[in-house]
Amino acid sequence: MEDFEKHLAQLHQEFLDQANDSIAQLDRMLDVASERGRLDNSELVNIARIVHSLKGSGGTFDYPNLTVLAHRFEDYLGASDASAPLKLDDVRIFVDRIGDVVDGRISREGPIDTIVRSLPMRSRFDVADVSITDVEVGLIMEGGAQARLVTKELEACGYRVTHLQSSIQAIGYVYQTRPDCVFVSANMPGLDGVDFVRALKAMKATEAIPCALLTAFARDNQLLRGLPDSVPVIRKGAQFGDDLADALQKLGLL
Repeated sequence: MEDFEKHLAQLHQEFLDQANDSIAQLDRMLDVASERGRLDNSELVNIARIVHSLKGSGGTFDYPNLTVLAHRFEDYLGASDASAPLKLDDVRIFVDRIGDVVDGRISREGPIDTIVRSLPMRSRFDVADVSITDVEVGLIMEGGAQARLVTKELEACGYRVTHLQSSIQAIGYVYQTRPDCVFVSANMPGLDGVDFVRALKAMKATEAIPCALLTAFARDNQLLRGLPDSVPVIRKGAQFGDDLADALQKLGLL
């Protein structure tokens, strides 16, 4: 047992050493990029690779808040384009917050909603057309065209959207970040949307978080049995726009 504990301690230290090396590498890239005023494509690829590795390591070595921050960093990097340019100062903030978790200045676990809400965001929409709000929305849905559509519609309302593709992992994410609302697809592998909502409503820490269910079925469908009455249903297809508006109104987001 003693040898096993020593082995675990060694692995933990190696993780911390590698994480610190990764953060130092990110800092060096940002220093070089700051001199020229921008990040080039190869640097962006390297940053994305490092951040993805840190996200995985956070889950492996019980640093869930590292995973949360790295996930938000990935969202920021992935959504930046010509209409929403990536800003060096924003990237530096993400790197600093990740470093704070690794160094212990931010707890490695537990709620970090205040920190998450302070992170930079980008929007695909011109600020002249969209009034950005502080509303945090968690979207739990498999990737694809439908997820991109829902994300775009929510961002068009000015909301800060985080997309998660695993309902099991999203339970921890919602607990840690306490979003203002959660939209979850009914058809999720592992833990379906109805059970996901019921799980949130069963926990004291998350029971008050408003939820909406995305589905192809009407509310009276047998597959939605057990869905709490307080959870609006947003049907995919022609009714999507009207159902979304009704749901936002019912959840107090409009």
